[in-house]
Amino acid sequence: MVRTTSHLASCVLAASLLSGCRVTIQSGSTPQEAAPPPPPPPAKTASPTRKPAKPDEKPVTRKPPKWRLPASNAPRITAPNAFGGGKGGAFRGLAYVIPEGSKKLPSFDGLVPFAALYTDRFEVKPQEFSGGFPGALMQNDWFAIRFEGEFKVPSEGVFQFRLTSDDGAILYIDDKRVVTNDGVHTAKSADGEARLSEGMHRLRLDYFQAQRGTVALIVLMGQKGKLEPLVGSR
Repeated sequence: MVRTTSHLASCVLAASLLSGCRVTIQSGSTPQEAAPPPPPPPAKTASPTRKPAKPDEKPVTRKPPKWRLPASNAPRITAPNAFGGGKGGAFRGLAYVIPEGSKKLPSFDGLVPFAALYTDRFEVKPQEFSGGFPGALMQNDWFAIRFEGEFKVPSEGVFQFRLTSDDGAILYIDDKRVVTNDGVHTAKSADGEARLSEGMHRLRLDYFQAQRGTVALIVLMGQKGKLEPLVGSR
């Protein structure tokens, strides 16, 4: 088979496009110069997406939530006993039944209170306890009470605390243990101290009574040896 000049020129032109070389093709007697391949189009660069500027945001100052006593459906006692009454006070106590034979304060997690009572101070001097918790449960022994509330400090300083109890008790100020007087014992005292700022502070007082007999629960507070009953703020 005889290849024509035009067919040969097409093959040469294709080879030149692949190699990028310039070639001269003769068709008959007139030389023709193959045109160079067109340059590739410039690559398009994506313009960065700009996010709209946000207006100046002022920092939000969140006030700490005011401390409040936990909710409870336990009935208020209908008449006062040695630890408080049912008509309100700075400190609320929730009473719980504890296992017989307890030698120290129980874990209150999971316990269900059977009575609620209130007081402004803790001045239960050593005395026989009877009559239980009127309007709730006639429990004279094997019970525990958790008191919670607030009191006010007039000025910053180091304060001494004295806790007298029968049986065991532990005093917490702002969730920190300050005085430990736990265990089964007759009325005895234990001391502790804490540096407090001016203003309101949280108190938690855990107490338990073992077998039936005498009870006592006194909390004193002061500076430089001058101790007075700690009084709550409603």
